[in-house]
Amino acid sequence: MYPKLSEYYEAFKESRIKKRRFSESLWNELIQEWSEHPKFEVSKIGQTFEGRSINQIRFGIGPIHICAWSQMHGDEATATKALADIFRFLTLKDDSFDSFREILHQNISFFVIPRLNADGATRWTRETALGIDMNRDSQTQYSPEAKILSDWADEIQPTFAFNLHDQNRLYSVGVSPHQTHIALLATTGDANGTWTPSRIRAGKIANRMYKNIVGELPNQIAKWSDEYNPRAFGDTFQSRGYGLLLLESGGAGWDLEKHSLRKINTCLLLDALYSIATDSWKTESLELYQQLQTNERCIVDIKLKNAPLQSDHTVRADIAINLKEQIDENGEIAYSWIIEDLGDMSIYHGLTEIDATTFELVKDQKIEKEKIYKQLQFHEGENIVFQLSDYTAKIQP
Repeated sequence: MYPKLSEYYEAFKESRIKKRRFSESLWNELIQEWSEHPKFEVSKIGQTFEGRSINQIRFGIGPIHICAWSQMHGDEATATKALADIFRFLTLKDDSFDSFREILHQNISFFVIPRLNADGATRWTRETALGIDMNRDSQTQYSPEAKILSDWADEIQPTFAFNLHDQNRLYSVGVSPHQTHIALLATTGDANGTWTPSRIRAGKIANRMYKNIVGELPNQIAKWSDEYNPRAFGDTFQSRGYGLLLLESGGAGWDLEKHSLRKINTCLLLDALYSIATDSWKTESLELYQQLQTNERCIVDIKLKNAPLQSDHTVRADIAINLKEQIDENGEIAYSWIIEDLGDMSIYHGLTEIDATTFELVKDQKIEKEKIYKQLQFHEGENIVFQLSDYTAKIQP
């Protein structure tokens, strides 16, 4: 079903969500609409530390229980956008997917907490309002949001669970120059990495996802290390038998709003739901998933090789430059650049790599590690041959 869903995507995308960081008022508007639709049951199951509602959205009346949540980290919103697309898809009718929706409705019960860390989403921070990384709080549950998530899953007793995240966009597939676009992980539930029935279920869904997208993302799919972390919800829920699969959106070139990865998330999850509703996931193996290379941190945005560090050009070295994301006075995501590191950068691959051997630094400029730049220029004679603002301009609006 994945190719058909991908082809149909623009017809059901929730067009009101245009950016990763969208307003709380828009989200509340969408929640209200879903609560009024007969296909959904929307209920408040708790609230964040600062009193924002944590809502569950349920679709379907089937015996197979599936749960999913997004924005456990407040600044990771790609999957939240995808869930909004999925909810809109499920409300449509009189198209070629009517039987698809009916199969889902009758065979599964899909429970979703989108935007779990609403306080962090409002601030655009990874952590909760208490400064806690919720995904390291599965045992102590110091944050109220973590306790709500844990109790919610225990009540549902899901056969499958989807933990939806964004990851740093500068991860690579192994130590290659290929940026990881999508990462998967069928988490382990114990320190021995045992392939329990729960983990096998998750691994088979991961295997199916890989097969669906490898054609459009060759060399751009990785998996996380499965080293056991008892503080993480993925590992904790796998130990409880919940068939936990981690789905992470990484980088997508200059598409920093991750529009392409939003679409992939949407279609992958809908296809996974269909495979669960029809039991077709059971025919999957684990072979392709297990062969995936792990995420490694081997990418920088721009790598200038043998560049001058001072305007007298007597000292040269490699320069690693990365984008830095900040929230401006209007609440929008704004971008600048940071000199991440200097020296021998041969172990890193640049999304853009430039031989700067003949470059000259503009007079009175110098390169400083960890300094923030909005503009940086190099010359060859009187010609500007590198201008950092040109790369800022590449960011997809």
